[in-house]
Amino acid sequence: MLFQVRAIKLIDVSVQKRPVFTSYSTSLWVRFLRFNLSSHKKLEYDLAKVGLTPPQFYVLATIGYAGSLPFGEIGAKMMVTVSNLTGIVDRLEDKKLVARKRDETDRRVVHVLLTEKGTKLYKSTIPLFEKSIAQIFASLDMPRQKKLSALLRNLNHAT
Repeated sequence: MLFQVRAIKLIDVSVQKRPVFTSYSTSLWVRFLRFNLSSHKKLEYDLAKVGLTPPQFYVLATIGYAGSLPFGEIGAKMMVTVSNLTGIVDRLEDKKLVARKRDETDRRVVHVLLTEKGTKLYKSTIPLFEKSIAQIFASLDMPRQKKLSALLRNLNHAT
């Protein structure tokens, strides 16, 4: 089989080192997004050491803190849809970390609860999680961390 190769003319386009945004809030959002992505990657790397993804850990932590919860409540607390949560819970169930249990009064409601193995992993992973988070914010002293917390709380209430 013969292939025909066409010459493509390349145009020299000057590349700006930084994007030009007309709004400071856009630049702020990009910085926030970059921080979010890089901190998520660190957390992902650290949790992989115990065989969990961040969403899996969040499910374990949500249930570990609040106890057995219906799918809908876990999804609301994690701000994910039940369909997204189903895959996460499936994988945790495959690892024998959680179990599903139908509600005794309303069979349509499915609760998710930690198994004994899941409880042990959750409790042993908390120090790793807290160490990872502390490293992410280590460049800020405590007063700045508190200020950032207050600012984020304000943004959350505003949206």
